[in-house]
Amino acid sequence: MKKFALIAAVVFTTYTLESCRQPDEALSPTEAATLKIVQDSTSKLDDSHNVQGTNTEPAGTSNLEVDGEIIPPPKK
Repeated sequence: MKKFALIAAVVFTTYTLESCRQPDEALSPTEAATLKIVQDSTSKLDDSHNVQGTNTEPAGTSNLEVDGEIIPPPKK
C-alpha cells in the first residue's frame, strides 16, 4: 500500500507541475506589439535600401565566392 501511495504522489506531483507551467514562447501583449513595430520598421528600412535595378556588387564578383576557397585580392 505504501508503494502505491508513493507512486500516486509522484505521478500527481509531476502532473500538477507540468500543467501549471507556462510555455516559454508566450509573449505578453506589450512584447508582441513591440516586436510588430520593430519588424515593420526593419522591413521599411530594407525596402528603402534595396532599390530594384541597382546592383550593389561589382561586376563579375557574384560567382567568385565558393565554400572552402579563399579569393585572391584584386589586382591593381
